[in-house]
Amino acid sequence: MKKVVVIVGPTAIGKTSLSIKLAKHYKTECISGDSVQVYRFLNIGSGKITDQEKEGIKHHLIDILEPTQSYSVSDFQTEARKIIDNLESLPLIVGGTGYYIKACLFDYDFKGNKGSHEFDNLTNEEIYNKLIELGDTDIPNVNNRIRLIRRLIVLSNGPKPTNKDIPLYDYLIIGLTCERDELYRRINNRVDEMVENGLIEEVKSLYDKGIRSFATRAIGYKELYDYFDGKIELSDAINLIKQHSRNFAKRQYTWFNNQMNVNWIDIERFDPYLKSIELIDEFIK
Repeated sequence: MKKVVVIVGPTAIGKTSLSIKLAKHYKTECISGDSVQVYRFLNIGSGKITDQEKEGIKHHLIDILEPTQSYSVSDFQTEARKIIDNLESLPLIVGGTGYYIKACLFDYDFKGNKGSHEFDNLTNEEIYNKLIELGDTDIPNVNNRIRLIRRLIVLSNGPKPTNKDIPLYDYLIIGLTCERDELYRRINNRVDEMVENGLIEEVKSLYDKGIRSFATRAIGYKELYDYFDGKIELSDAINLIKQHSRNFAKRQYTWFNNQMNVNWIDIERFDPYLKSIELIDEFIK
């Protein structure tokens, strides 16, 4: 069974810098485990690693799609497994999208399942009518396309996979954490840095192109779209980005603690690089 190392944690915790150090140490490549960083032009808001930050380390599953294209957990599973299986070095997955990562590592079976791209050519009314045909009793508003498609995917795909607790790889998950107050301070500062680095201009460029897709509903984008739509003030949008990022970080910790066996490293008590080396060396020996 092939060994895989995964680095997880919320935004602003230090995953990127740690992953680069580890990739250099083990002479390997990084696989992004993030559902937003696959999209081109969603750079600042997604916390996407820059070319300078990569320091020559090859990264996979970043900037592979246009913002208008669909991308599902099944797509990630297929592409990530290809990369893992073809790598001669120790695969290193870095990201915070827990469901994607677990679907890659475990025997989730999505064969025959339909993704959102299956319904791209349907109008909202046609999707609505299909839901009626399927006997749906809780149909979303006909103008809410994202919820309509999500609902149709659920009803079209039937039962969930039953073999999702069987690992396909021998994996080690390292998670970065710290005290909640410190994490929230880091998140708030990160959002301020994003704004200073051009987040508003980045989102405005997407908005002006008329791009309204699942990608632009990500944190950091949906709030600014509401601002550009005139629904909220800019200061409120920025505060909401901070609030939603903090809430998401809390959900990430809950998900990983309930779903996977994570070796947590408190970055305020330990050097995450040295502690990770210790854990990985023990794992691969």
